Amino acid sequence: MTRAIARSGAADGEGRRQPQGWSQVYEVLQMDLMLGRLHLRERLVEDDLILRFDATRHAVRRALDELEKEGLVLRQPNRGVRVRDFTQEEVENLYEIRDALETLAASRVQLPAPPEFVDDLKMLAAAHENASNAQRYVEVFRMNNAFHERLYAGASNPELAAAIKHYSLMTQPIRSRGFADDELRHIAIREHWQMVDAIAQGDSKRLVRLCRAHIRWPKEFYLRANSAADTVAPLRGASAP
Repeated sequence: MTRAIARSGAADGEGRRQPQGWSQVYEVLQMDLMLGRLHLRERLVEDDLILRFDATRHAVRRALDELEKEGLVLRQPNRGVRVRDFTQEEVENLYEIRDALETLAASRVQLPAPPEFVDDLKMLAAAHENASNAQRYVEVFRMNNAFHERLYAGASNPELAAAIKHYSLMTQPIRSRGFADDELRHIAIREHWQMVDAIAQGDSKRLVRLCRAHIRWPKEFYLRANSAADTVAPLRGASAP
């Protein structure tokens, strides 16, 4: 069964809805996927998306193509497109790469850090904490990414930062599963401030340990949640046995 989703689209001056281009469809669906509004394995039906966005079939297909390139959705022969989920092996492999990249970047953050670098991180950590406490999940997503992008920019290696961003995006469906979990949000807040303190104190080894631990919690939460879902729910859109 397809879930009812509110229609999107801007209105013109006379209140008529304007068709959405592929980039607008893509951006909304990407955020829906990032924030867990679309469920693991959920089918994305072209006709439903055309109705939701008042978009052309070409625009919807182009948006789905872009999401597929990012690894956020999968196309299946004769079954269309569904939200991607990950096997345990895939999760472990992706996080092995993230661990290697992010601990390398953390080890290369230049210390002692300039005061303005520490101030930037404090500002972003505070913004993330405020959004998290208010359960503004879109803002949590953006502030969390902004914090880590600023942190790893301190390694002064743009190619390394770009690789980290790429794999962070690939694992966002994994990370987003814990956004609504109070314990995980509190852990993220605490560890952000601990990272800021490690940088302010010039403690590179502590920073590396914190960055390694920080990516572990969402991974473990996802694996537990996905395992539980497998025991109670069949693949969305699949025939019951």
